[in-house]
Amino acid sequence: MDLSVIVPTYNEKDNISEIIDEIHKEFINNKIKGELIIVDDNSPDGTGLIADSLKKKYSFLRVIHRKGKEGLSSAVLEGFSIAEGKILGVMDADLSHPVNKIHEMHALIKKGQADLVIGSRYIPGGKIEGWTLNRKIMSKSATYLAKIFTKAKDPMSGFFMIKRSCLVDKNLNPRGFKILLEIIIKTDCKIYEIPITFINRKEGKSKASVREIRFYLQNLLSYLPYKRKSFIQLSKFAIVGMMGIIINIFFLYLFTEIAGIYYLISAVFAFLIALAHNYLLNKIFTFKERIRYKFFTKFLQFSAISLFSLAINLILLYILTEMFHIYYLISQVISIGLVFIINFAGNKFWTFR
Repeated sequence: MDLSVIVPTYNEKDNISEIIDEIHKEFINNKIKGELIIVDDNSPDGTGLIADSLKKKYSFLRVIHRKGKEGLSSAVLEGFSIAEGKILGVMDADLSHPVNKIHEMHALIKKGQADLVIGSRYIPGGKIEGWTLNRKIMSKSATYLAKIFTKAKDPMSGFFMIKRSCLVDKNLNPRGFKILLEIIIKTDCKIYEIPITFINRKEGKSKASVREIRFYLQNLLSYLPYKRKSFIQLSKFAIVGMMGIIINIFFLYLFTEIAGIYYLISAVFAFLIALAHNYLLNKIFTFKERIRYKFFTKFLQFSAISLFSLAINLILLYILTEMFHIYYLISQVISIGLVFIINFAGNKFWTFR
């Protein structure tokens, strides 16, 4: 068996027949000896039953029924566990990914040009159609945070293929619906990205949720030990940040209560002092840079990232509170977590690179 394609499903009754038929045609037209494995999380809409009914028509089709909604990543791993192909592929069931790219991705691995091929939305030629602004912001933010771990342009893609041999003895245990980043971090693969046009689902509802955002942040933290230098730098960055908060509050109190300055003016001065403190300490302590090296240029960069992070914090707070209807204090906690990593990544890869 050359190729096994894994397609996790949950409530995809309107798409399942079409995706199976399109993959079957792609295999036949390109003479790919392969199988399609549907992994269904006990869909209430009967997706799994529809897939079962199609097994007589499509001999290459296999269906796994799970007890409940256990998540996309675990579904992919379960599909991997029974797959017979030398190459393993993953794609969504909602017709967002271009099926006609399967043979190209498969050929790149077969010819030895890559161990892992990613269908990328974020390289030249790739694009996204039909997404709302808030979904674009969330996707770009998640992709930006992943820069800490990989140079791949689209490590959050749900469309990829990998040589089975790359996964031998690898302990994959991601939570949520993004598994590719974990595969990249935990395997030593030669990566190749091809451009794809991602089309927003025609039928059904997106599986993206705040719960998935929380899982993603937890995954990022768990990956840090694989990047020891980044883990140490992030820890130091957090310590400096906490010290900056204390300094900000101290000077706000000092200027307002002791010096009698109007509190909003005090807040500006306190922010600038804390900003200068954080810049100096991160420069010499976190990123170990010479103090005089491009001092003012890098201070402006550091300040720009701080202001950008503030703007992102406000945008995320609005999106989570107004669009996802989350209590504003919980939204702020989630936003702070995301913005902290954005702030760190921005300074690591721009200010102090």
